[in-house]
Amino acid sequence: MSSQISAPSLKSRTLFSLVLLGLVLVLGSSAWQLQQELRQRSERIADDLRALPLLYAEPLALSLAESRPERTRQLLNSMLERHSVQRVELLARNGQRLSARQEGEEDGPSSHFSVQLPGSAESLGEVQVVAAPSNWRTLLAQDHVLEAALQHLGLVLMLAFAAALLLDRLLLRHLRRMTEDLERFDPSQPPSQLSWTDSDRAPLELQQVNRAFNHVQQSVDAQLQREQARVAALNAEVARQSEQLRAAELALEAKKRELAVLSRHDGLTGLANRREFDDALRREFKRAQRQHARLALAVLDLDHLKAYNEVHGHAAGDALLKRFAQLLAERFKRDTDMVARLGGEEFAALLPGFDQASAQGLLETLREEWRALALPHGASPVDQVVTVSIGLAAYSPHQPYLSPQALMQAADEALYIAKHAGRDRLSLAA
Repeated sequence: MSSQISAPSLKSRTLFSLVLLGLVLVLGSSAWQLQQELRQRSERIADDLRALPLLYAEPLALSLAESRPERTRQLLNSMLERHSVQRVELLARNGQRLSARQEGEEDGPSSHFSVQLPGSAESLGEVQVVAAPSNWRTLLAQDHVLEAALQHLGLVLMLAFAAALLLDRLLLRHLRRMTEDLERFDPSQPPSQLSWTDSDRAPLELQQVNRAFNHVQQSVDAQLQREQARVAALNAEVARQSEQLRAAELALEAKKRELAVLSRHDGLTGLANRREFDDALRREFKRAQRQHARLALAVLDLDHLKAYNEVHGHAAGDALLKRFAQLLAERFKRDTDMVARLGGEEFAALLPGFDQASAQGLLETLREEWRALALPHGASPVDQVVTVSIGLAAYSPHQPYLSPQALMQAADEALYIAKHAGRDRLSLAA
């Protein structure tokens, strides 16, 4: 059983939107407040760094001149306690180093100043002051910043819930009642059963929706009757169309069977079949006559295929036929070339544009390539490998034939001569 996930309600969406908007405002306000405090803190630190030499240079010089290290440490600690100072170090002229620091891993801006007695140009030491860091992290660690952010967030949540309750009171409760009525809606019932806006306190827009819905309900019954009549008519039409479709499917199946019978390719080898080859022969013969061109026709026959099938089986014989067909397709692949299986072990190659000599060389190469495959025969009385015999006839202006049938007969006679001359050879038509 599949479960359907319901979409969020308008109330929850409104509440979520208000809370999200409030969070954005709180974050923006807090960021602006932190930015202002960060700027003010940076200004205070800069003022402290500028004031430290004026306040502590002379007292530190007197404590160093009087060799009072305790007084010097008190002055350094006073810098830490009264000012925004993270660390202070004093390097006296005699090499003595005094320092004081507060807890903290980060340092802020720093400054240096010399310790001199009044009216003297001689430095008694150098003071390095490192101020406390002034960044977002230090400000966020202060309680009053987080407290202000939480107060703003609480105010936003209160306003969001108040707005959601107001929305529910003015609109959503009416919509819930409308949903309940619509779930019970029956077009055959009169409009008076709808009561989700009986109260005049409902918003004007919802009362308008109710009146519009009542008007729609009044027209539904008449429309329903018309649709029922149309459905009946459509059902009758669908039945009629179904009968026609079944008749069309039967006709289509008959056409498919007819097309299968008229298929123009050999099912085993994928080459053109005898029907396709005869059409191509008539077409190319007429073109050669019309253009006084050349046309070569070769008939090829695998030697002793019947004996091969008796020894190796018909499956092996079929594989042999497909291998020879593949060789023919690889060697005669011009757009104008046509190779076909005429039936059994007999094939034909139609070569437009070739005269007898050029076609002879091409076919002799094919015969030698087939023999070079050295496919064992096992039942041939004349050879150990499978061979092919070829009869070749060629039409040319100097050796014309009267018809395609005459050219085909000449090639067949040449094949007959090749077989009776010992097979595995090419014979030319006279």
